[in-house]
Amino acid sequence: MNTFSIGNPNATFNVYVEKPAPLAELTGVEPDFGSVTPLKNGDIKALGDLGGNGWRKVFNVYAKLLFALDSTSRWFPSGYTSWQAFRDEALLQTHSDFAIHFSNIAIDQTDKQGTIHIIAGRTHAMHSGIAEQCVWMNQEFARHPTKPILVCPYFDYRQLSNVKIEYLVNLISSIENC
Repeated sequence: MNTFSIGNPNATFNVYVEKPAPLAELTGVEPDFGSVTPLKNGDIKALGDLGGNGWRKVFNVYAKLLFALDSTSRWFPSGYTSWQAFRDEALLQTHSDFAIHFSNIAIDQTDKQGTIHIIAGRTHAMHSGIAEQCVWMNQEFARHPTKPILVCPYFDYRQLSNVKIEYLVNLISSIENC
């Protein structure tokens, strides 16, 4: 598995997916193992162009999820008029508080206060060994009993619909307000 990340190296809102984005095609160099690369304006569109519609959906769902949070949430993207503006101007950039990891979650590194870790996709959660440690609310959503870890459907409109985004928002709020 490729192990690198895109976003803020100190992100407190972390999403984990199995398939890596085409970062090497964007930057011209393979990302170093364990590296975190912040994006800049235009990179999300470029990654979508390089990686196809699937990556556009991942970035769109990520931005929509954050924009669906309560405006009092520490992760709500205040100062933006739409999720699209937030996606294009801040998501996964140095000044944001967000990252997407193309790796398995390191459970021993999830105890930092004020963080959240979301594994996108039940299959990825099973492959990473975290699925059996979680309490499953239903077939698609799970929560770790003692750590700020959630499992949800993959970040795709068909799998993580608006209704399911609202369900995930409620789970995030329950962790944030503990």
